[in-house]
Amino acid sequence: MSLTFPGTASAAILQGLFHDPWGIERGELPTQLGHPWQHPPKQLPLAKIPGTVAAVPRFTSLWSLTQYALAHNPQSRQAYANLQAAAAGLGVADAAYLPTLSLQSTAARSEANTTAGFSIPIQNNDNTNLTFSYILLEFGARRAARDQALAQIYLNGFDYNVALQNVALTVTKAYYTLIGEEALVRAYERTVAEDRASLDAAQIKRRAGMATVADVLQAQSALAQARANLISAQAQVRSDRGVLAESCGLAPTADIVVPPLQTHAQPPKLSLDLRHLMRQALRDNPSIRAAAAKVLNSRATVQADRAAGMPTLNFQASGGKRFQNGLLPSENWSLGVSLRVPLFNGFQDSYRISEARALERSSQASLDNEAATIRSTVYQDVQQLQGSRTAAQAARLAVTSARASLAAVQAQYKVGLATMIDVLTAQANLTTAEQTEIQDLTTSYTDLANLADALGYIALPQKLDTGEDSEREARP
Repeated sequence: MSLTFPGTASAAILQGLFHDPWGIERGELPTQLGHPWQHPPKQLPLAKIPGTVAAVPRFTSLWSLTQYALAHNPQSRQAYANLQAAAAGLGVADAAYLPTLSLQSTAARSEANTTAGFSIPIQNNDNTNLTFSYILLEFGARRAARDQALAQIYLNGFDYNVALQNVALTVTKAYYTLIGEEALVRAYERTVAEDRASLDAAQIKRRAGMATVADVLQAQSALAQARANLISAQAQVRSDRGVLAESCGLAPTADIVVPPLQTHAQPPKLSLDLRHLMRQALRDNPSIRAAAAKVLNSRATVQADRAAGMPTLNFQASGGKRFQNGLLPSENWSLGVSLRVPLFNGFQDSYRISEARALERSSQASLDNEAATIRSTVYQDVQQLQGSRTAAQAARLAVTSARASLAAVQAQYKVGLATMIDVLTAQANLTTAEQTEIQDLTTSYTDLANLADALGYIALPQKLDTGEDSEREARP
């Protein structure tokens, strides 16, 4: 059996006829399934595209480049705005310790008729009231809210440092990639010059009847390959320069000029104990500290949920006046306290406290997991840095040996004691050795940047506590 009311039935009919009276579906949804959703662009803010800087500053070092990036990369601005919001949240929490004062004023003009047909005179009413309220007792709710806001500041502050670290690490890697590729371009330019000289020597010897056409063709092939490598490396330099510009908050077309890679400089050297580095990372790494701030936030949430189920005692005072139809005003005032005692809400408070405690344990486990990750990262970074540094030293010796070998083979070729294949092989060995040296050098600096990031440094420091000559060696 069912009961149907005429008013309800008519309302249902109207809703069926006018299910979308404002045309929201027509204006906000695609015309049909499968078509893309397009919202009116006038309601969306436009993303800011980095403009072309009239004069890009010339960066004299990685440090100056990183400082510029930290101030202009959008990630830094976003994290800083989040930190500002958290700071304002602490102000909101502190405001709960202050009393509230509100003013309410209502003005109305009314007229009514009685059932007997008499008209009541028009009434003009004006009520104005001032209310003062202050929380006397709340069993720690305000304190817990302030602890939550303070923990959020810690969390956003460390997240801000993490964002700065990410920007600095990205810039550092892009920087060394660029200067390494520029060093490869210079190496390829030397290879092209050497192969051109080898071709000239082969042509001269062939005209003198001391070489065959095969020597000339081999030299031409080697020169063509060297030119192709040079063109490819030059294109990669332009691409790497765009990546570096983007990491600095600039347009990719910005012409950034950076110092060249000094291949004669020694890679950084570590002399500190590995355990000391791990302790430093656990103390200073912002990811670790952000995870610890989450634990504080979870503990404050537990206290806030406990306080939510406790009584609250408020003091209130109010006073006002009422004006009606030009008569003398009537006054009203009140003083009193109000007590709110939560009795039963379906066990919500109990479950909220259980949930908050579980989240606290989860935050502590996350902190322990982050610590284990950082320790492993430091260990791996140290091993990689030592390995790449040793490899760079060996590559330097290989370049010196290959360069001397090429000079000897070229001299032998001029007097007929070596073939063109010998010359081209020696030249290829030198090019490979130079490539390896550049790669090992840039890898060692990148490994140092990874280690500095794990240790909690924002940007590669100008002087890292890794040895007596670290400052001199850490600069490219």
